[in-house]
Amino acid sequence: MTKVFICGRGGSGKSTITAMLAKFLVSEGMRVLVIDADESNRSLYKMLGLQAPKSTLMEDLGGRVAVKKVVFEKKII
Repeated sequence: MTKVFICGRGGSGKSTITAMLAKFLVSEGMRVLVIDADESNRSLYKMLGLQAPKSTLMEDLGGRVAVKKVVFEKKII
């Protein structure tokens, strides 16, 4: 299952919906990968109880950062 939430305007609830959906899917036994592509105002890490990322998505996609350093495995329920 793939779900993508996109909106050009901040404050529309994308991160909140994504975090809530991720938590629900995990509670149903699914594994979930969440990518916060907002370069200027990342907030999903806070909602999921993760540490702030040390690199940006563009650095990650450009191969300048090892995947192991940007993918966090954490039980969020």
